Amino acid sequence: MSRSLAVLLSAALMLSGVAACQQQKFSKNSASHTRDGVLGITETNPNMPLSASFRTYPDDLRVMQNAIRQRFPNVGITSISLNGPTAYVRLNAPAQTSPEEMERIRQGAAEGLAAAAPRYNANITVTAK
Repeated sequence: MSRSLAVLLSAALMLSGVAACQQQKFSKNSASHTRDGVLGITETNPNMPLSASFRTYPDDLRVMQNAIRQRFPNVGITSISLNGPTAYVRLNAPAQTSPEEMERIRQGAAEGLAAAAPRYNANITVTAK
């Protein structure tokens, strides 16, 4: 019994040794990253500033200005400043604008900015000058 067990064990070891020493053929199926200078990171996260699909701050400001000008052509844009996720917008309405109309302009500008640049929380101030 022990002799047959020893023969089986040695045969198993010899077969595993022969299988381990055989030459195996491997194929390389991995794709390399693009030559973008940052090891392909622009392909993995399209919203990083390195990617061509990312809007820059000047682009965001232009989009916000266009959204306000399309809705309210007679309202002047004093300033738009971006601080993190908040856009601070200061608008000038015509001098004889009523407080109700200024509130309507503020709400309309907030809706327009939410549609044009949804990643910013708009803090809008409207004054009459």
